Parts: sequence; C-alpha cells; structure tokens
Amino acid sequence: MHPAVIKYQNLPALACTTGWQSASAKARTKAQYKSVIVKHLLVAGSTIEKAFNSLKQDLTNDLAPNAVTKAVTELGNLPSRASVHNWCNAYKEQGIEGLLPNHRGRIAAQKKWANRSLELYHAPNSPSFAQVADELNKEGYDVKEHHVRRFINNLPHELGPHSPYRMGAKLYREKHKDFIVRSTENIPPGFIYNGDGHTLDVYLAHPVTGKAIRAELTCFQDVASRCIVGWELGYSENAIATLTALSRSMREHQHIPAMLYVDNGSGYKNKMINDSSTGFLAQFEIETIFAIPGNARAKWIERFFLHMEDRVGRRFETYCGRSHDDRFKRQMLLEVKQGKRTLPSFQDWITEFKAFLVDYHNSEHPERKGKTRVDVWNEIEKVAPLEGDHLVLPREKVNIRRGQFVLHKRTYSCDYLHQFNGQEMVAAYDLHDDSTVKIYKLDGQFVAICSLKTKRHALSNSRIVERDQIRNANAKKRLERKVAEIDARDAINRTIDVESVEHLAAAPSAIETKEPEAIDLDISQFSVSDNHEPAFELDDLL
Repeated sequence: MHPAVIKYQNLPALACTTGWQSASAKARTKAQYKSVIVKHLLVAGSTIEKAFNSLKQDLTNDLAPNAVTKAVTELGNLPSRASVHNWCNAYKEQGIEGLLPNHRGRIAAQKKWANRSLELYHAPNSPSFAQVADELNKEGYDVKEHHVRRFINNLPHELGPHSPYRMGAKLYREKHKDFIVRSTENIPPGFIYNGDGHTLDVYLAHPVTGKAIRAELTCFQDVASRCIVGWELGYSENAIATLTALSRSMREHQHIPAMLYVDNGSGYKNKMINDSSTGFLAQFEIETIFAIPGNARAKWIERFFLHMEDRVGRRFETYCGRSHDDRFKRQMLLEVKQGKRTLPSFQDWITEFKAFLVDYHNSEHPERKGKTRVDVWNEIEKVAPLEGDHLVLPREKVNIRRGQFVLHKRTYSCDYLHQFNGQEMVAAYDLHDDSTVKIYKLDGQFVAICSLKTKRHALSNSRIVERDQIRNANAKKRLERKVAEIDARDAINRTIDVESVEHLAAAPSAIETKEPEAIDLDISQFSVSDNHEPAFELDDLL
C-alpha cells in the first residue's frame, strides 16, 4: 500500500468543537448571547416555562431588558421553548461551554476512488489531475478532473500537490518543513572549523593538457568569525588537498582548532586523516564531527560557496553555475576545442579569489553587528602547535625488521634501528620528498630520523607525482575495460547467415555445377602462318 494512502487512512477524525479555547470567535460570541438569555430565565424565580412565556410577552411589548433584546436580535429570533430548555440544562451541566454550537453537519461519505487516486497522484512521475481522472475512468470509476482536484486540495499539506511523494523527501524537507536556526554567538573564534570541497562553477584550463576542467576548491572556515583560514585548489576532492589546506592554516595562523565539522566525503573520512593512532587529526587531538548526509543546510561553508560564486565565478565568461546560458557554454567549449578561445588559467582564478577574500573578510559579520569578520577572528586565543615542522607529515604504521622497514615500496633505515626489531612503530613521511622519514613510538614519542636506503627507479621522489601516475594508470584500465565491453556487445549483435555457412561447408560433390556452354568457332576464318600454325593461341579466344 502506498505511504500516502496509509497516512490518509490514519488522519484523525474531525471532532466537534467543545472546548472554549479551541472554539472559534464566532462560536464563542454566539454562546455568550445564549448565556444572556439563559441567565435571565434562571434568575426569574419561577419555572423555566413560565419565565420563557413571560420573556416572550416582554419582547412583544418591548419591555425586555436591553441586554436580552440585543441577544435575541443577534441570534435572529427567540428560539423555541424546547431549545431554551436544552440551553438551560447544558448551562447547568457544563457552564458556558455547553452553549457552544456543536453541530457537526452532514458527514461526507468516503469516496470509493479516494485510495486509488492517492496512489496515482503521488507517483514519482507527478501526474496531473486530468491524468489521474483519466486513469480512474479507465479502471471503472466515474470521476471528473475537478473531483480529483477538490479532493486532493482539501487534504493536509503532506498529501497535497506539494507532497514529499511528488517532489521528493529531501526537497520537501528543505522547502516546506520547519528548520532549526543555529547561532554561533557562544562559539569562540578558532574553536571549530567547517571544512568542505566545492567544484567550481567555472571552466579553467588544465595546467598540463590545457583542456577545460572544473577544479575542486577545498576550504576550511572558522565558524565563529566566518573567515577562510585555509584553502587548496586541485583537480578533485582527496585526502592530500584536505591535509594541505588544514596544515597550511595551522602553520600560517599558528593555531590548532579544537574541532572540525566536515562531511563524509573521501577527502575527510580516510585513514590518513582520521586513524585513531596514525591519523593527522590524532597528532593534534582534534575532534571531528561528521555532518548528516544530504543535509547541506547545516554547514555554514555552503553559504560561503554560494556567495563566492556570485562574486568570483560570474566574473568569468566560462561560468557554468546558476542561471548560466547553457547554449553559450556549449558554444564556448566547442570554440576551446577548436582552438578559437583561450580558457582562464588557475592563476587567473586564484588572483580573483584572493581579492574577493580581502573584501569578504573585511565585510560586516552576520551575527555580531558593528564588527567585521576579521575583527572577530582577531579575538582568537591561539593554541600554537608544538612541532611546527611536523604539520604536513601524514603517518602510517610500519614493522621494524632487521634494522629497517618498508614504506610505500621504499626501504628506510638508520643507526641502532635494529634495537626495535619486531616492534610496530609510526612513520611520519613528507608528501613531496621521500629522502627521510621520522619514526615515533605508538605513544607518540619521537625515536629517530631514517634515511632512504634503496629506491626503485620507477618511482618518483614526490609521492604526489606517484599518486598521479597511479591515478592515470587506473583511468587507462577503466578505458580498456570499457573498450572490451563495447567489443563484446558488438560481437553479440553480429548476425550470422546459417544457410550461407552450411552451403560453404558442404562437400564439393553436393554443390551443383554447370557444364560450360559450347562455343561455335570457325577456325578457317583466321589467317595461318607459313608453318601452318595459328597466329595466336586458341585459348586466347576462350
């Protein structure tokens, strides 16, 4: 059964209005006029019937009190004796609430096609009222389009035209449901960073190939001040870009945040950064909060990306974000491919981005009036790192054997390392240089600096270059698998003429042959040489 049908069947019944607070203003006013008449009859000192007859006569002779006369006028007329008797009894039992109108009206019978119309209307393809009515008529119901429209529009919002079943639960939650307004006034500057990656809405020239790409911007924003404390521009969201942006902010500002608020992307949830013993965050005791998947509104940095694209991205003709001209974008990419247009470089975008950051940081803070973002950031109480030169060193566990260990297919060793044979230790390596590695115990105590002992020439000095080579090799493998899949589909789609194959495979005796036709030829018509031999061979004629 469709969830919309279940929700419709569980709707609470329309109860009559009995409570004074829940009654409408019109109902309460009417009850007050009734109470004026009831109180007049109850204090008359006689039976209700005698008091009613006396009131009726006073109203005819214009001798009734002004309040009673006004009450009768507002009610329309003096009700019958039975109605007044019921009013008095209700007032004695329930007070003025007993005089509230409780007429429920005629209860409409449930339509036979109600459940089926809900199933059809709340389908993912979002059919119209006319389409639902047509389908119901095909199934044997006598329904018009306006019947379906009136029925759907009278339902609660979650079952109406903007229901989550038609527009999607996520979009419905973001546009129609209630939300939490968060304040950061109680958060001190530098306490928590919000990090995220964003694919630029601008086509840039690849630094190597020159082709059009959309680069990935990785940013860390201080939640309290809204300042961008670290950023990195790369080809995709990955652990290296995240590590570079965060370590650069720690080194530049000489401050370690207490917490990070990030999403569940590959650039933030990986062993290099989040491992409990060798992760980058574990070195500085930084706690991580992972955002709820699909809830982008909870991340402050998303608004920064939106603001940044409006101020930076739209300055380039290669912009492809919100409200862009898709036809111009296709023409632009075609001209780039043909060599008629030059794309902006990474450096061009970085120059605009840096100028934007200056204006952004010096603009007014959204919550703390009278202060800029930089003013709030300058209130920070810095927690400086103890090892400034270790900020960019990711770590991994290694096993010491025979005074050496292997890390990333490289062998490292140092004096007296054999004293730790058989132990598991932590190696801190540099992404850009593999000549040395620092060794720590599992509790974080520094041991020694090990040098590269042997190196395979197929590897580069930089692990970043090596990772790019591995990525390119994997991309080639995916392309090869794609080509193999296309060849396999092509082989399956080929048709074979079975009769032709069987005919070619048949024995020569089974194949019918035709006798050559006889050729009538008069040799006397041709000239003959002296040696009585023809001037040409007979086979030439054949």
